[in-house]
Amino acid sequence: MDSSLNILGPIWIALGFAFAYWWIWAPLILVFVYIEALAQYNRRVYLAGLKWILLELRLPMDPHKSPKAMEQLFSALHSIGGIGDPPENASASFKAWRAKVFEGKVPDWYSFEIFATGGEIHFYVRCQEKHRSIIEAQIFAHYPDSEITPVADYMIHLPSDIPDDQYDVNGAELGLTKEGIFPIRTYPEFEEEGAGKDDVRRIDPLAPLAEALNAFLLGEYGAIEYLIRSASEKWTKAWIKDPKNQSALDKLMGKEEKKVTTFADSVFAGIEGGARSVAGTIYEPPAPPKEEKKKEDKPFNQLSPGTQDIIKTTEKALAKLQFQVGIRILYAARKDKFVKERLSTMTAPFRLFSGQALNGFKTAFSPEVKKGFDKEAKTTTNKHKLFGRYRTREFPEKPFVLNTEELATVFHFPDVGVKTPSLPRIETKKGEAPAGIPIV
Repeated sequence: MDSSLNILGPIWIALGFAFAYWWIWAPLILVFVYIEALAQYNRRVYLAGLKWILLELRLPMDPHKSPKAMEQLFSALHSIGGIGDPPENASASFKAWRAKVFEGKVPDWYSFEIFATGGEIHFYVRCQEKHRSIIEAQIFAHYPDSEITPVADYMIHLPSDIPDDQYDVNGAELGLTKEGIFPIRTYPEFEEEGAGKDDVRRIDPLAPLAEALNAFLLGEYGAIEYLIRSASEKWTKAWIKDPKNQSALDKLMGKEEKKVTTFADSVFAGIEGGARSVAGTIYEPPAPPKEEKKKEDKPFNQLSPGTQDIIKTTEKALAKLQFQVGIRILYAARKDKFVKERLSTMTAPFRLFSGQALNGFKTAFSPEVKKGFDKEAKTTTNKHKLFGRYRTREFPEKPFVLNTEELATVFHFPDVGVKTPSLPRIETKKGEAPAGIPIV
C-alpha cells in the first residue's frame, strides 16, 4: 500500500498543479490550435488558387533515346521551385513561418503520370501554367520530334469519389526499404556492351510495367503518378547530415554508433527528476556505465569489397542533383470487372530497382486493413482517402529522396526495344519543306 502511494503521490501533485494553473497553459494550447487551424485553412486557399495544366506526351516511333536523355531533362527541370535553403537565422525562420501560416505557401511541385485503360497507355505531365514553357522547352530539347498537347484530366473517366455502388478502387503509395541516403538500382545496371563500340544492349526496366498496363481491359483503369519537387544544395547537405542517415553510414562502415538524445528524452528526464523531488524521495542518479574499449574505425581499404562498392555508389549518387519524390499507384474498375490481382502487376515491376546491398521500394501505404476491429469500414475509408489524394495530386507528407539518375530510371519514355503495341508513338516525323519549292 505504501509503495502504491509513493508511486501515485507525484501524479496527484502534478495534476493538482495543472488544475491550479489552468489559466496559464489552457490559453497557450488554444493559441497553438488556432495557429495550426489557420495554417491549414490558408494552405487550402493557396492550393485552390494555383492554376494547373495537364499535357499529354507522344514520342516518335523510334526515338533512339536511353534514360540518359530523361536524366538530363530532370537536371534541367531542377530549377523549378522546390525545397529552398534551410533558414540560417531567426529572421529567415520567422519569414518562412509567416509565409507558411499566414500565406499558406508550399514548395512548387509537378508530376509525370502514366494512365492506362482498354489496352491504351498514355503519358502526361501535370504542372502549373507558369512552369509550362520551361517544361515544354526541355522536353522538345531532348525529344525534338515529340508532341505535347493540353488535354482534359483523364480522371474524368471515373466518378468524383470512389468506391461507390458501381466502382471499386485499390492502390498504394511507395516508400524506400532503407534509409534514403542509399541509392536504388539505376539504368546503367540494365545495360551491357555489345560487339561494336556503340552497340549497347539495353533492358528497359519499364518494359514489365508497360506490359502489365497493356493487359488492362475496357472498363479497367490503371494510373501512376510521380510527384516531384527539387531540393536545393543546402537542403541536400543538411539532409545528408541527418542523424538517421549518418547512423546508417556509420553502421555500414563499422563505426561506433552515437546515441542521439532527443528533446523528448530531455523533457521526460526532467519530469522524472522533478517528480522524485516533489515526492520527497532522494534522487539517486544511475551509476555511470562501465567504460568500454572504444571501437576503432576501420580504414576504407580494410572494409570488405562489397562495403566499399556500396560506399562508392552512395557517394556517386549524392553528387547528383536531388529531388523529393512520391510515387502513388491507383487501380480502379467497375465492380463486375474488378480484378484484385491487377495492383500486384503494377507494383511488382518496381522490385527491379531493388538490391540486397542497396535500397529498394516497398509499399508505404496500402488502403487494405487486414487486422483489428471493423476492417471493412476502415479499408473503405482508406480507399476514399487514397483516391482523393491521387485525384488532387496531393504531395505526400513523407516523400523520399531520389537523384536525377534514379528518377530517370523509374520514369522515362520506353525506347524502341519495348514492343508493347499500346504505347503512344508518332508514326511519322515532322520536318520542314525542302528549299526551292515554288509557292502558288
